[in-house]
Amino acid sequence: MKKLPIILTFSILLNLTLSMVYLNRGQPESTQEEKALRIAILTPVTHPSLEQIERGFVETLSKDRALNCQFVTYNAQGNKTLMRSELEEIARQQFDLVFAICTTPARMAKEVFEKKGLKIPIIFAAVPNPTGLGLIESEASSGNLLTGVSELVDYEKALKLLKYFRKNLDTLLLVYDPTLDCGSQDEISRLQEIASRLSLRIKPIEVFKANEMLQKVSAFISEGQALMVLKDNTVVTGLDVLVKLCNKQGIPLLASDLDSVDRGAALGYGVFEYDFGVEGAKKALKVLKEGKCPAEIPTTPLEIFKLRVNPAVLAQQGLEISPETLFFIQSGAP
Repeated sequence: MKKLPIILTFSILLNLTLSMVYLNRGQPESTQEEKALRIAILTPVTHPSLEQIERGFVETLSKDRALNCQFVTYNAQGNKTLMRSELEEIARQQFDLVFAICTTPARMAKEVFEKKGLKIPIIFAAVPNPTGLGLIESEASSGNLLTGVSELVDYEKALKLLKYFRKNLDTLLLVYDPTLDCGSQDEISRLQEIASRLSLRIKPIEVFKANEMLQKVSAFISEGQALMVLKDNTVVTGLDVLVKLCNKQGIPLLASDLDSVDRGAALGYGVFEYDFGVEGAKKALKVLKEGKCPAEIPTTPLEIFKLRVNPAVLAQQGLEISPETLFFIQSGAP
């Protein structure tokens, strides 16, 4: 009878031991929550297209249940000084990865992190010619801690479409900010060269702030038969002003992004911005899940372009598109 307590004690200890083992097996999940991957999203300004990119990135990563990601968005609202301060904070907090939307955030993140000797991976999106800008060594291998999704702009197809819909087009007004990469002299010269081959004259109108557009564009609005805007954060921020001027003058507004059509542009030729975020997230997964260095992940472009039309403003902006053509476009024709 004296052995019974010993057997019972052993059983109790065994049960306690097994319970502790079982409880310990649950610890990694708790630890994983504590060690959530912290991702900083750096965007230059508030704009529908940029918000689409961010949403595509966040939603794609959030679908992966194997990862526990926490996202912090930093929006510089067009202020480069503020953006640098935001990057200093990101550097201090040692984020696991940075998603940089557009050129300026990507360039500044690279500069700040390299100066500090930080090894934080940077995934960029919607950056034209990242090799020429010195962000990466080549599309095949960046040679550093950056990779991403580059941006192509098919100016020739966009201008051909505009000429197709606007038969008397010979002078095109181009509103742009020369301080941005999309408004660089090389980019404007390339656009002018393409326009010249299509027997078009480009009338450039430089603006440096959105609140300058009304005065500057009003002075030249009667000189062209159409107006074009690039993927220019300064100009697109004040797009409503251009829409009103084009409606009043009866000339079409051609945007280089699809979201501006919802804001009143008659035509938009570009890619779905959401897809920049999706493709950027796929590259981020290779870094976060597979442990790859960004230099091992090729930089790739988005190449599927679409034409969008705003039927509500066609007549106001001097365009006539047959119902059959409009149906063809709205059915998803490239």
